[in-house]
Amino acid sequence: MIQLNPDRYYRWRKRYANEGLQGLEDRTSTPGTVVHKLLPEEREAILEAARSGKYADLRHRKLAYALQDDGVVFVSPSTVYRVLKAEDLIHQWELPNADKNDGKVPADRPNEIWHTDITYIPTGASHTYLISVLDGYSRYIVHHELCPSMTAWDVERVVAQALQNAGLEEATIGPILVSDNGVQLTAKRFQALLHRYGIEHRRIAVGHPESNGKIEVFHKTIKYERIYVHDRYDNIHEAQRDIDQFVEYYNTKRLHQGIDFVTPKQRYTGEDRAILEERKRNHQAAVARRKQRNSQRVARTPAIAA
Repeated sequence: MIQLNPDRYYRWRKRYANEGLQGLEDRTSTPGTVVHKLLPEEREAILEAARSGKYADLRHRKLAYALQDDGVVFVSPSTVYRVLKAEDLIHQWELPNADKNDGKVPADRPNEIWHTDITYIPTGASHTYLISVLDGYSRYIVHHELCPSMTAWDVERVVAQALQNAGLEEATIGPILVSDNGVQLTAKRFQALLHRYGIEHRRIAVGHPESNGKIEVFHKTIKYERIYVHDRYDNIHEAQRDIDQFVEYYNTKRLHQGIDFVTPKQRYTGEDRAILEERKRNHQAAVARRKQRNSQRVARTPAIAA
């Protein structure tokens, strides 16, 4: 009847059992009594960041972790969302229905499982194809090339260069490679390369691209965030420069939701562990500071007579 949240009711009931009516009065009739309440300067810092150009493209989750990493404010994504929502600063996005089978192939370390795929890139009057190799553990793009063709030789060259970039050209056992069943990837020439480097080839089921979802998502990301911004590249060289810049940004700057909002390079190199620990320490310190400041404010506020 009164639309009271059950959690709040049980908190009130516990306070009443422990402290009687005084416990309820101190918390319900005295202003500013929430010790974990966001501080005014923290709220302003969130709003200022949201309105600035530096964080303009970040949604509330990525914004929360970016602000933590930059030492601006240490709050949770839900807090950032509430602050932005109150000021009508939440961007509305139309998201497609997610497939429950998201194609996650578990990996516990870098260079354990790689994903590769080919996608078409429009350039001038020619056909060009982006061939990428992605590390499944970190989402790091180990190597990518824009090619005028998509032959077995092209894929072989890209994978061989990825092995060299990862320092695995001398390894006897390489990463597991996940791919679809394209003719380039089932060709004898390409299979010979995999055998030479001890790479297990795990091909996904026909008509089931979700099983290679990590690299499918990367190719969708680069298309919507960079490639489709252009009507069409004038030539392959312009496209290559632009794609190279995006991959560098994706690997080293873009916070990735699937890996705890660190960058793929940070995850790939192991830097993420120190970053996550630092975030945790800073957030705990901010909570303690917020609690102390709000408690002091409560102590200075005279209680309202019953």
